[in-house]
Amino acid sequence: MNKRLHRIFIWSLTVIGIATAVLIGIYGADYYTTPVIERNTHSLHDVLSPTGFWGHGMGFIGTFLIVFGVSMYSLRKRWGVLAGFGLIKHVLEFHIFLCLLGPALILYHTAFKFGGIVAVSFWSMVCVVASGVLGRYIYLQIPKSLSGKDLTAGELQKHLNLVTQILINEYGIEDSRIQTIDALTQPFDAGEKTTFFRTLPKLMWHDFKRYFKIHAAIQHLSLKSVSHEHLQTIRHLFLERSKIQRQIQTLVTTQKLFRYWHIIHMPFSIIMGVILVAHVIVAFLFGYTWIF
Repeated sequence: MNKRLHRIFIWSLTVIGIATAVLIGIYGADYYTTPVIERNTHSLHDVLSPTGFWGHGMGFIGTFLIVFGVSMYSLRKRWGVLAGFGLIKHVLEFHIFLCLLGPALILYHTAFKFGGIVAVSFWSMVCVVASGVLGRYIYLQIPKSLSGKDLTAGELQKHLNLVTQILINEYGIEDSRIQTIDALTQPFDAGEKTTFFRTLPKLMWHDFKRYFKIHAAIQHLSLKSVSHEHLQTIRHLFLERSKIQRQIQTLVTTQKLFRYWHIIHMPFSIIMGVILVAHVIVAFLFGYTWIF
């Protein structure tokens, strides 16, 4: 999948997800905002209540999306036979899409009314989704090859040297200008000990400041001798150098954070999964089988 197709893929998933959530919200806004004790008389009660046709259906569809998304990603990551089934990066992106849309549908399935043991599953699901967003950020900070293999500091340094040589030899950028840009990328200091809840915010803030500093510096570079057609390429190369430098500086830290993230993410996932399966089984036993 080339860059253009990848952008189309990401935007398609984004539009589908947002449009689905928004359209359901608009359609059922009056019902969802009606007090719970008055919903039995609402015209959409038989459609959008947790036992209504679409309300019940969204619970089944949302559950299926989550189970399929988790299973697909887990099998692709751990089963060597599926190694040729797309890049792990793209499979992860589809997994994230399914595991965001699924909970959104389950939220509509509850009609924003949750209590008892199901509430434990729901809030576990919220924690899983929230931690999944953080996990995605950490995952992107760990440099990988096209095949999904983690890159070493040595491999990153070779890539950095290559980009530097391209800037100097192909585009005639002086070493002094490169050093000026480099000076803006301050080394990341994780502190004496790497902890998830202390180090992650520091890393995100450092990354945020670095991004805008580098962009501002590149915009003010005096590149009058460079043709317009090469200007965008040079800017891209400078951004690439900055990204690689940060990855080298934070490689050990981000790998630790990703391991810590798994420790936090997994218990919520297990709790959500166990209660969700129990809820579905009980629903079937009591005859809530939707269209089956």
